[in-house]
Amino acid sequence: MPRRRVSIPVYWGAIILDSFKHLQDNDFTGSDYKVLFFLCEHMNRENNHAYMRQKKIASDMKMDKGNISRSIKKLREKQLIVKAESGFMLNPHLFYVGKRDRDSRIKIRNEFDELIRRQGEEPRFNLNEDDYYLEDFTEPLEDDDDY
Repeated sequence: MPRRRVSIPVYWGAIILDSFKHLQDNDFTGSDYKVLFFLCEHMNRENNHAYMRQKKIASDMKMDKGNISRSIKKLREKQLIVKAESGFMLNPHLFYVGKRDRDSRIKIRNEFDELIRRQGEEPRFNLNEDDYYLEDFTEPLEDDDDY
């Protein structure tokens, strides 16, 4: 008997491998990771926005709103997300979905950086696609004497 194919809309996503070291931050709790992955799951595939308020996140995740608020604050401080209109935007220097053309990826990263600047901060990360690495502007420069 032939197997029937079921069509399920599946999108590919990318997590920049260098971002894993930033996700190993000792400040993060299990709740912080749950909130981050929940937002990744619900982000719009075109623009990295998760159109959700904290109350809705708490309700959907069956978690206390205070815990959600603390996790959101920490994720914002680490610039993994930024406050955006009607929700949050996930950092496209670290995560993105289905963008084949470079111009689209750059446009989304520029939007995120602008939202960070509007909040009075400078962007922490830059995905350098030419040299294939993630720059973290909060880390001290490596000393050439170490080599």
